[in-house]
Amino acid sequence: MIETLIVLYLLACLDAIFSGICAASGRNALIHKHAYYARSMLYGFAWGQVACLVALLILLGTVGLASDFQQAIDEMVSVGQRLEVVYVCYAAVVLFTFAVRTIPTVDVRSITSVVGFGPLTLLRPYVIVAGLAWGLAAQPSLTVAGAAILIAGMMVPFRMWLNFMLDTHGISLLQPKTVSG
Repeated sequence: MIETLIVLYLLACLDAIFSGICAASGRNALIHKHAYYARSMLYGFAWGQVACLVALLILLGTVGLASDFQQAIDEMVSVGQRLEVVYVCYAAVVLFTFAVRTIPTVDVRSITSVVGFGPLTLLRPYVIVAGLAWGLAAQPSLTVAGAAILIAGMMVPFRMWLNFMLDTHGISLLQPKTVSG
């Protein structure tokens, strides 16, 4: 059980980090952006921790509402293991694209942005829904299915939430704080 929870947590953290990068992309005209993107990854990761906490509370509430705690936990593990199958494949493609991007040529970086990250960004919500569908194919109880739907429903617009926060507060959230003296 704990292994499934850890794997899904790590996948959610990777998704949050990737979402932070996507939300920050195109907002900074600097040439040297390493620090900017490092902060964007931290920004996504931090909001991802909030999402993970909400997801954990939903799961705990689901167990609390279940008439048979052990059955609810077993169903959650079964759904979670099925989610892993879909999400690990997507994460592997994302990580492979990042690995290819480390090749130090502008052409490779441009190609990975257009051919790799562009489609991966567009596919992300569909991958979340596909993982949910595959997880629900295990036919869990309504409360466990409801919890899975709530959590997936929170994660689908996660990137839009990060974009909204950056639109509202500006990229100053990602800029280093300077001390004027």
